Amino acid sequence: MRLVPTVACVALSCCFTLCSVIAAAHSKTDVITVENGDTITGAIDSMSAGKLALNTDYAGVIKIKWREVEQIASRYVYEVRLDDGERLYGRFAKTEERSVLTFKVRGGERQLDLEDIVEIRSIEEQLADQLDLKVTSTIYADPNTVTVSLSTSGTYDTRGGRTGFSGRIDDNKTKALDAEGNTVPNTLNSSNFTLYREFWRSRGAAQSYRVLNAIYSSNDALGVDHRFSMGVGLGRYFIQELGHELAVSAGIQGVQERKFSCKDPDIGVDADGEKIDCVEPEDGGLIDNAAEMFFNVQWHLYSFASRDMDISMVGNAYPSLSDWGDIRGDFNLMLSWELFPSFYWSINARTEFDSSAEERGQLKLDTTDYTITTGITWSY
Repeated sequence: MRLVPTVACVALSCCFTLCSVIAAAHSKTDVITVENGDTITGAIDSMSAGKLALNTDYAGVIKIKWREVEQIASRYVYEVRLDDGERLYGRFAKTEERSVLTFKVRGGERQLDLEDIVEIRSIEEQLADQLDLKVTSTIYADPNTVTVSLSTSGTYDTRGGRTGFSGRIDDNKTKALDAEGNTVPNTLNSSNFTLYREFWRSRGAAQSYRVLNAIYSSNDALGVDHRFSMGVGLGRYFIQELGHELAVSAGIQGVQERKFSCKDPDIGVDADGEKIDCVEPEDGGLIDNAAEMFFNVQWHLYSFASRDMDISMVGNAYPSLSDWGDIRGDFNLMLSWELFPSFYWSINARTEFDSSAEERGQLKLDTTDYTITTGITWSY
């Protein structure tokens, strides 16, 4: 179990966040007209979570609140997802009518109300133009705890589907007092790397989709040296509105897991400074091969008040099919409030659970590991 407190502007705490977005796009000739009549020229990367990402020559990638957009004109192909699940492929054409977009599709034109559009994806021909990448580095520190988090995520968009990947590495160093009052350093690491592919129909309603995923993870606190899984399943959007989305997917996957051995050099002390009780399994097995189900829930809520609020929740559950009764899972909650333009206060809570961490593992550890962080984020 880990708790990482961070309070901005406190002498014993410091928070440093570095975010860089690398986004390749087509020629920056798309024209966006906003509600005050101004026009902005660039290349549309995407629209999601109520914000339009526009790549410009003079200011890099800027994000425009969707409620402030009046018109779009572009000669490039985009996929537009509506709140009823319909997906359209075509080009934006400028019109004089406010808050209504003219979208040229095969066989004619569609008049789209801005409030009915929940997502826009750029459909490019070149590989480099189809890839969006985001890299984030975060350091949280106080006299007794230092946590370094590195994360990356990206998507590769094509007509009829999306390939996505994400990665996270957490390195947590703490100082604790043992029974004799001596300071004992301890390091706990965890990581997760996910690759997934979503498929949907290129025409008509697309509330449902197929999903393939591959996940590699490790967690010292739960005694997992490494875990690799591959699975296939089905997903469905239950809520698709501008400002509110809910998607659920389920399927089956195979998993291979290696737990720590008592002979591993990383075995040390727990967060309380006590030596970890280590017992080798009777059969000597350290690697488990199993089958399990997976259930994924993704919920996203964002409001467009005078100060924007963004709540994102992702939860996974993995009940075992090989060892009935065993279940593991993870949960990540992100809350972000706009304090004033470009500055946000965010809270991120992450937890992992594994019922077999103690029953089948070699280390007598907690079955739950969690991290809570908070801080101020500046977005350019």
